[in-house]
Amino acid sequence: MIRGVVFDFDGTLVDSMKKIFEALNEALNKRNLPTIDLNLLGRMAGRPISDIISARMYVPEPTIKTIENDVFKAYVEFCKVHCQLLPNVENTLKVLKSKGIKLGLLTTTPRKPLKAVLRKLAIRDYFDIMLAKEDAKSKPDPDGLRQIVTKFEIGADECLYVGDSPIDILTGKAAGIRTIAIATGVTTMEQLKENTPDIIITDLEQLLTLIN
Repeated sequence: MIRGVVFDFDGTLVDSMKKIFEALNEALNKRNLPTIDLNLLGRMAGRPISDIISARMYVPEPTIKTIENDVFKAYVEFCKVHCQLLPNVENTLKVLKSKGIKLGLLTTTPRKPLKAVLRKLAIRDYFDIMLAKEDAKSKPDPDGLRQIVTKFEIGADECLYVGDSPIDILTGKAAGIRTIAIATGVTTMEQLKENTPDIIITDLEQLLTLIN
């Protein structure tokens, strides 16, 4: 029986991955650095921006910090006006909550921009626990998922993890939690399949059919 569900954020609940991609390349262009292609972002979505940049090139740590700041500043400004929940997200959260299922959020987005976007989208109250970049070791380390399951006071076999990227699949596997990949981010269906999630869905509402 499923008693808890943990979600990734960007690309899973919120239609923001394309903006992150755009903002990252704008920040790199501003510093005359090579840009990131969409295929690389699809493979590395969910990892910290520092990891994505380092996979493409060497950039000194102080420069990476300023790039991250630029990206999340642009992200917050975009989300204040344009950011939208992906299809059927709020209804799915509402139904799960009505069933008494504990809901968690695990993301590599820093806490400050995460809170700003949650306020704008008015979905903060659905979540019992939220862990941002500062609150847990970076995915695919299972630290964040294990923290949430412990606080839920349930077993790993009573929890699902839902994410839109290969790193989410690897994180769920590392935590021993059944992992649902959702094809709503920038990761291709082929990239998701390569990492063999338990199930792939294309709309969050499909999740409800997996809950007893």
